[in-house]
Amino acid sequence: MTRIIQTPTRKSRAAKALCLVALMASAAPLSAAPVSASPPASSPTAVPFTGDLAPGKELIREGTLGGEAPYSLIKPAIWNGAIVVMPGRPDLAGVTARWLVEQGYGVIGYDFTANWDLELNRDNAGAAVKVFTTVAGEPETVVVNGRSQGGLTTRIIADSRPEWLDGALPMCGGGAGSVSTWNYKLDTAFALRELVDPGSPMRIQGITDRQAELQAMNDLVATAASTPEGRARAVLAAALGKIPAVDPATDREIPETDLDARIDRYIDHLPFAMGSHVRAGYEQTVGGVFSWNTGVDYVRSLKESGRWSEIMAAYRAAGISLEEDLDALASAKRLSADPEAVAFVERTATFTGELSVPVLSLHTNGDGAGTTADDQAYASVVRSTGSSPLLRQLFVSADGHCTFTPAEEIASLQVLFERIEDGRWGATSPQALSSVAAEVKARSELDLGASRFTQVSTAGTPARMWDARDWGSYSR
Repeated sequence: MTRIIQTPTRKSRAAKALCLVALMASAAPLSAAPVSASPPASSPTAVPFTGDLAPGKELIREGTLGGEAPYSLIKPAIWNGAIVVMPGRPDLAGVTARWLVEQGYGVIGYDFTANWDLELNRDNAGAAVKVFTTVAGEPETVVVNGRSQGGLTTRIIADSRPEWLDGALPMCGGGAGSVSTWNYKLDTAFALRELVDPGSPMRIQGITDRQAELQAMNDLVATAASTPEGRARAVLAAALGKIPAVDPATDREIPETDLDARIDRYIDHLPFAMGSHVRAGYEQTVGGVFSWNTGVDYVRSLKESGRWSEIMAAYRAAGISLEEDLDALASAKRLSADPEAVAFVERTATFTGELSVPVLSLHTNGDGAGTTADDQAYASVVRSTGSSPLLRQLFVSADGHCTFTPAEEIASLQVLFERIEDGRWGATSPQALSSVAAEVKARSELDLGASRFTQVSTAGTPARMWDARDWGSYSR
């Protein structure tokens, strides 16, 4: 039977105390990096803690962390000594946070800063631990659990290996790191623009007018969707970003025999998959253009995508020449990046793969913003450092970005806390996770939703991989 962990502690209190004293005494970043455009971190707002709370009384606090990021904190009336830090969840209004508090876990969630300032988001996790310690007492076990941008932030925190961290649960992509992710998003946008409407005003990178860029992107997708030729070209563009095709009605992969339905899903995902709304702000934060396609062999990329036969079928159905379109891509003017901006993103938002604590990731198989190929990329760099024993990867059969149920997130947290407590992984098969979720649901009166854990196929190779093994190799 799965246990609800009450006192999940692995580190000695002395070691943890030394870590937290060091954290409080220094505002230095967790790793060296060039100066960013983000504002300096301000002192966290906190109420001094002078002793443990009276039994039966819950502690709730709100305030701001560095960069004026709002946070909320809850220490339960009967605390088990563990806390969950939640990047991107400043109000703690969700079912997962409520379940954690009911089970005796402390929680602290904080908001993100503007324009994807991942460096500050990372540092605010340490500030959150400091605030919890000051306000509510010293935690014995600290887990970081974020989704979407918070999932990427969680991976960055794990990669920086702060002494206060005991485990990490990143959710929804981010595993490829920001250089890779935004390069394959650029590839998707570039192919769509050059093949559907080369005269489109969509800039793709170096964005100066966010609203104009979004309008151009949406217009381009609408143009592609309006003709058989454009729909075929959308298949090619989607292959470069490995965009999935999961039926939103059934949460199942659409069969390859239903090409029209698959194309519909690709087109629906394309705006989010290209991500112009995020790129514009991120370029401001990192100080320049950090994505490129100079030197990319798109024929090779498409053949390695695992979608080559589908692309050929789409082009045959539309009655257009794939060879001519590939020639057009090969001859199109390419996009270059600023090496200094690339170097900054390398050091702050890509991965070394060196882990010091257990990392358990969770991902839907129908996520158009960042696909399960990102998990392959992450496993590759972790494996290269010999850290694979610390990593497990879980998947949910669901369409959309971060569309997890509370049952799926809580079951994953339960498995991670047991790994921290026991020093070894329990079973992490879909069947085992479904059993954990069922036991969690049986112990709670909250509506935790369904459990849809699954396995995923790994057709093709991850797109445009880029991690510590590539750092410093980009040049114009």
